[in-house]
Amino acid sequence: MNRIIFFTILLGLIFIDLKAQKISVDRIEADGTHQIMTNTEDFVIGGTKYSFGMKVFESSFSKEWFLLISSFLYISDYTNVLLKLGNGDIVYLPVNNVHVGKVTMPSYGVTIGTITSITPSTQADYYSSVYELKEEDMNKIDIYGISKIRISNGVEYFDKKYRSNSLGKFLTKCRKSIKKRLDNPLKSGDIFDDF
Repeated sequence: MNRIIFFTILLGLIFIDLKAQKISVDRIEADGTHQIMTNTEDFVIGGTKYSFGMKVFESSFSKEWFLLISSFLYISDYTNVLLKLGNGDIVYLPVNNVHVGKVTMPSYGVTIGTITSITPSTQADYYSSVYELKEEDMNKIDIYGISKIRISNGVEYFDKKYRSNSLGKFLTKCRKSIKKRLDNPLKSGDIFDDF
């Protein structure tokens, strides 16, 4: 009986660790600023999959926080994001920057009976956008959570309501992971250390 309880707790801890937010980028830029970025998580909004993440640029004078949103769906230079918090407040995030990259979509085959149709690999546009987050807005997200998001590309918008605050919880975990790394930076060594 004790073994079953032990293994149940162990599996729970492993699952929590798998869902923990990881740091994907931690580097010093050419201008001396420290950039830390989390990995992303997918959320479906208006039937479209968007990947969300967070990053910070820290210099000796400032700390700038950014929300990252990327998708195969077109994201324009006029995109705006609205976050409705659990207390009814609305956080308005105008796009700061949009980057378009090319992604190779793999080929695949479909077999129907004895006939196989093969679709060749193709190039697709992948849009990455950046939105500045203010410290007070992040504090409100931590406290009240996010009940609704709206993404507008200037022509149409897509909404998603959250009952479980999954997006808000994710952003809070991102922020905690980044803060933990800022407080405990990686030790960088010289190539000749202990050689």
